[in-house]
Amino acid sequence: MIRKASIEHASRIVLALDLEDTDRDRLRLRSMNTLREASQHVCAVKINRQLVLALGLWGGVDLIVKAAHELSLPAIMDAKLNDVGHTNEFMARSYMDAGFDALIASPITGWEGGMDSVFKLADSRDKALIMLTYMSNPGAQTFYSLRASGSNEPARPMFEIFIEMACEWKAYGLIVGATRPEIIRRTRELAGRNVAIFSPGVGAQGGDPRIAMGAGSDYLIVGRAIYEASDPKTAAREYSELTA
Repeated sequence: MIRKASIEHASRIVLALDLEDTDRDRLRLRSMNTLREASQHVCAVKINRQLVLALGLWGGVDLIVKAAHELSLPAIMDAKLNDVGHTNEFMARSYMDAGFDALIASPITGWEGGMDSVFKLADSRDKALIMLTYMSNPGAQTFYSLRASGSNEPARPMFEIFIEMACEWKAYGLIVGATRPEIIRRTRELAGRNVAIFSPGVGAQGGDPRIAMGAGSDYLIVGRAIYEASDPKTAAREYSELTA
């Protein structure tokens, strides 16, 4: 779905709808309007927990997901699942029931009793899982570059271990911050071409679209630089043109 939308809209931009507003009705309207205005210049929409907490999953966020589908855009839930298996499965099932096509999850819980139930559920529903590999914020280095090793193995950065786990589990994609092109490059080297790399951190956090794409990102996740722009449609188009 993402690849098809990317071709049809000539874009590799994922719109992050992470808006905040204390007025629920105004927040829903602004989110819908931003989605519609940017829709021709993005290939997917990503929703974080800001909207889920403010609008609710049912009668709120599910309507935004429905609107995205009507615009031929797949919807990604930035759930960052990282709990025990039965809790992960409940959250994943709830988001999938609301119409989401893909979920972002963290590999930190491991497979057995962590991610196994989520991958099984995703396979049964033909949904995709995207694994958090290296975040875009400055403090991410403290953990994601932390060196660790198993028995009789040399120490290596945690993000490299996460890449190996995600590939073994047959995840659809990996999240790697656009603010770290050297990590994107290393991720592409280890993951090969069969796993999509999604990179947040463009715009407000200082990630350079062209550098990230040149390092190996397939899709850029852009939020504030679009939805806080005076003209979201133009902003989305301009970012889209940078990835052409």
